[in-house]
Amino acid sequence: MLLSLELYPQLLGEAWWTLAEPVRRAHAVGEEKRGCFRVRQGAGWLARRLAQWSRLPRPAVAADTQLRIIHEGTGQRWERHFSGEAFTTRQWAEEGGRLVERFGAWELSFDLQVQEATLCYVQRAARLCLGAWRLSLPRACSPVVAATEAGDGPTQVRVAVTVTLPLVGLLVAYDGHLDVGGPVP
Repeated sequence: MLLSLELYPQLLGEAWWTLAEPVRRAHAVGEEKRGCFRVRQGAGWLARRLAQWSRLPRPAVAADTQLRIIHEGTGQRWERHFSGEAFTTRQWAEEGGRLVERFGAWELSFDLQVQEATLCYVQRAARLCLGAWRLSLPRACSPVVAATEAGDGPTQVRVAVTVTLPLVGLLVAYDGHLDVGGPVP
């Protein structure tokens, strides 16, 4: 198993070692992790259209889920599959020690925090990207992501992600378990 010794440990510093061991294993580069997730989308017409436009995962009661993290330049590509449908994002560190994640036309910036061995993604900014053009969005009209990764037993990670948009409501929420295997070598 090849471990990522760059992005998340770099951003978290010493706090990396206070994460639950399964959460650290979930960030291993190259190895596929499998699990089962419940995926929900907002009920309104606009929420469903925006989720589709952003290529967010489709609703499922129990989606067979795979995650593979791949080194890409100075960052990572996260390839997720929910019931066979791909949801791929790119992640990298920006100045100031924040994590940036890009999916579709959205670019979101997060502070990473560890609370009781759980990794918490605290969103700080959002940008709409069209080609090389990036528009910073005020909080009142930007997507808001709440996400956590917590150890759940010796070989599983419980993931919870919710994406909302002011005045629209829920775009997508997914939660479930990833099996991350045995101890880090």
